[in-house]
Amino acid sequence: MSKQGTHSMAGAAGARMAGAEKADITSPEDPPGAAAGPSTGSGPRLNVRTAIGFGLEQHELADERDLQLLGHVQRLGSITAAARAAGVTYKTAWDRLRNLQTRLGQAVIIAAKGGRGGGRTQLSDKGQALLHYYEQLRRQQDHAVEPDVALDAVADLAARPLPLRKTSARNHLQGVVTAIARGGIRDVISVQLHESLQLSVNITHASTLALGLKKGVAVYLLIKAPAIRLAQQQGAQANVFCGQVRRSRRLRDQQELEVQIAPDVHVVTMAGQNQAQPLRKGDEIMVHIDPDTVILGVD
Repeated sequence: MSKQGTHSMAGAAGARMAGAEKADITSPEDPPGAAAGPSTGSGPRLNVRTAIGFGLEQHELADERDLQLLGHVQRLGSITAAARAAGVTYKTAWDRLRNLQTRLGQAVIIAAKGGRGGGRTQLSDKGQALLHYYEQLRRQQDHAVEPDVALDAVADLAARPLPLRKTSARNHLQGVVTAIARGGIRDVISVQLHESLQLSVNITHASTLALGLKKGVAVYLLIKAPAIRLAQQQGAQANVFCGQVRRSRRLRDQQELEVQIAPDVHVVTMAGQNQAQPLRKGDEIMVHIDPDTVILGVD
């Protein structure tokens, strides 16, 4: 038997819970016609757990895997560690978080400054509120009680979910504008991807105005894999970063590489046949991101 409940979320918003009522299993040894009721023996008992998800009207916003992933990030302070705890790849975890932020229209994770061990990834205020609400619902649903919590903490979510960004770019990064340097017709936008990582992006001044860019604005960056090239040395030009190969895949006469250039910042690039020898997981390399090839946007 199944039941569905709908809960108010800023008017049209709802937290949708699909599941089944608790049931008892009659032991095979019970005589025919025995009434089903609370088990008094040591026989098996059916344990039903409902699934929780949030939506706006007919649009999905977050399912339980998204919400559990937020919990892992909150507890472990790293997308890499959260992915491991969830049993998925880093790319899968990052895609889920990125898509969740796009659907909500607000950031749920932020890069925080850290000590000697480096920065941590933590939940934004909105992400914490969403996780807190989910955890309350989860506890109450596990006890088969109607939720009596309100969603006021996250009531200002977008009235309509934003469309997911589906592009041919392999690299989807997020950051915050830290500086804008005017250079005639073009501006140089400094974007902080992590405490230890600043990326320069060249765009026209007209684009700066059209996007409403200023210090502190959250932005996303789209970069095609061929636009990220292997570099020989660091410091010779802007946007050269030292990283470690996390994954390598052979594609005919090329290699597709996933390179970690900062905690929770991974990029995908290609290595051609002119590479002296194949690169392997764990190899240290340097990559260059051409500032003229980066597409910068705001939600």
